[in-house]
Amino acid sequence: MINIIAYTSLLYLVQLLLPSFLKVGTGQKQRSLKALKNLGESLPIFLAIAILSIIIEVDNNTILALYWFIARIIFVLIYVTGLEIKDKSNESLGSDKQITRSIVWIISAAILIKMILNLL
Repeated sequence: MINIIAYTSLLYLVQLLLPSFLKVGTGQKQRSLKALKNLGESLPIFLAIAILSIIIEVDNNTILALYWFIARIIFVLIYVTGLEIKDKSNESLGSDKQITRSIVWIISAAILIKMILNLL
């Protein structure tokens, strides 16, 4: 679990730096900022669950944490590349209709819920 926490911290760092490497006007920069905000919203919950899992020795959560981490990588890749977005040249002004991204987000949220239930 500690390794997954470390890799998750690295993912956050990469997402924090990513917008500075993307060009304005491609839509990728704006989408990468939104993906970073989204990770920032779920990261505290994940870290709390992960740390509690270590403390009370809930080993079942280790594999779930790995699945959550993989889902978050897939989420950011889908979000930043603009998969399913027709006009990728414009900066995103509203909600982008990315069904696949939404499904991956739901999966990652469900994993967190399962991890919480394992703590009880």
